[in-house]
Amino acid sequence: MNRPVLALATTIALASAVHIAQRHLQHRQSLELAVHQDPGRMLEVATTHPDLDPIWVRSHPDHVKGDESGPLLMCQWWLEFWRTGLNLGTFTPAVLRQNAKNFMQDPTALKAWALSSHGRALQSRGRRDGMHVALLNAAFEEAGGPAQYPELELAPASAL
Repeated sequence: MNRPVLALATTIALASAVHIAQRHLQHRQSLELAVHQDPGRMLEVATTHPDLDPIWVRSHPDHVKGDESGPLLMCQWWLEFWRTGLNLGTFTPAVLRQNAKNFMQDPTALKAWALSSHGRALQSRGRRDGMHVALLNAAFEEAGGPAQYPELELAPASAL
């Protein structure tokens, strides 16, 4: 084989590999988005009708009153939105760090993270989920969350 033909074959093979990798990433992102849409719709209904899903009250009866269910669900919605955005590459760690810092200024958000961080850490599916937990843990600690909720176990810190 002469050099120009070999160079052309190499270029075609490389372009094909890049195309396949891009298609695989797009497929994974589409699946992640599709999987996230149904819980998003459920959260939308639960947020507008918190009496239909008192999951926070049932899960944390010692810490959550009935009228907090809707606001806690809204916090949960934001947390899932950012987790999915980080997984899809829509949010960078720097953007999530800033959003988390602002989020933790709200007492309900602080409470939502205190109650859910450990479970989220246990359910992390990969490096980016772990990063999501670590970034929000850092914002939680910076906002004084551990002092406000010392009886709740904070999720273990992971990959920042």
